Amino acid sequence: MNNSLITHEQHEQHAQLIARIDQLAAQLATLHASHARAACTARRYKTIGFICAVSAAGLAGLAATQAARTPDVIRSRRFEVVDQNDKVVLLAGIGANGGQIDVWANNGTNVVRLGSNSDGGDLAVWNSAGHGVAGLYATSQGGRIEAVMPDGSGSAVLRAEGSGPSLAIADGEGRPRIAATISGTSAGISVRSAAGQELVALGAVEGDGGIMRVSQFDGTVAAQVMALPTGGSIGCATRGGSRAALIESSSAESGGTLTLFTPDGSEAIQATAHTEVGARLAIFGSNKGPVAVIEATPDNTAIIAFLQNGARVAGLGSSATGGLLNLAKPDGKAVIVAGAASDADGGAISMRSGSGSQLVRIGVDRIGAGEVAVYDGPGTRKRVLSAIATTP
Repeated sequence: MNNSLITHEQHEQHAQLIARIDQLAAQLATLHASHARAACTARRYKTIGFICAVSAAGLAGLAATQAARTPDVIRSRRFEVVDQNDKVVLLAGIGANGGQIDVWANNGTNVVRLGSNSDGGDLAVWNSAGHGVAGLYATSQGGRIEAVMPDGSGSAVLRAEGSGPSLAIADGEGRPRIAATISGTSAGISVRSAAGQELVALGAVEGDGGIMRVSQFDGTVAAQVMALPTGGSIGCATRGGSRAALIESSSAESGGTLTLFTPDGSEAIQATAHTEVGARLAIFGSNKGPVAVIEATPDNTAIIAFLQNGARVAGLGSSATGGLLNLAKPDGKAVIVAGAASDADGGAISMRSGSGSQLVRIGVDRIGAGEVAVYDGPGTRKRVLSAIATTP
């Protein structure tokens, strides 16, 4: 009977065995779960790797396909660029004379047009209000650039056509107010009034030099400056257009000349500078000849002469011996000569006949006394009236 019974010691061992088995079962379950998660993770990574490989292969194939589809040339009859509001801001198309490109601003205004005309290229520019302000285009003779005020009050046109380039600035009526031109070797600038009259002209002529002309509002020339072969010339005119004053160089070796004119254009006063003698001033009368002349002489003296019909009838001047006075007949022959005596210390007056023979001489004798000498017509006989000289 004792053999069938389990001892207390055996019972304790059996309980420990059961606990150990339960512990091993729990550890086995945990290990199994861990292996299952690892296998799932491996499968997931394999799936992701496969997808990435497929995607990379797909992208490479798409890129190769896209590159194969990129065209070298795009051809179209019309090309439009639109903004975020689906409004056209750039249009490339066909115009009346060929290709044409139009550009619109944000407010919808067509501001630029680039195209062609029957002679070549054509560019037009408008402001944001739609007013034409500039243009550049080819013509049958060259090219042209235009700029226009937005209100139409004026314009400027630069041309390179025909015989030479030119610049014209016009008013609102299209009338040229300032014009500059070049033709061959000559060039000029013209300023005009609103009525079309030339007020100022400035030019250059090859071989001659420059010229400037100023006119009144009715077109009458008022003043002119020009180059001459001998130097320069400045001329002024009266209100009626006749010459009033002229300044010009006499020659390359001498000085200048100033001439003042009467209202009818005749010479009134002329002043001339000469390097070899000095200066000469002439006053003219109504007969268009000089009536008085003041001039310097080569020996550094001066003469004032009064003329009648070109002949000197009176003269006042200086000489080596002092002052000199001459009075003459209308034919220029002196009848009275007064001045310092050449043979005595004092003055002398000589009265002469119409033929020039001395008839009377009033002067100082050799000893310093007064003397009056009277001669016959031929000058062969002489009578002298002389004061008796006294000594202290």
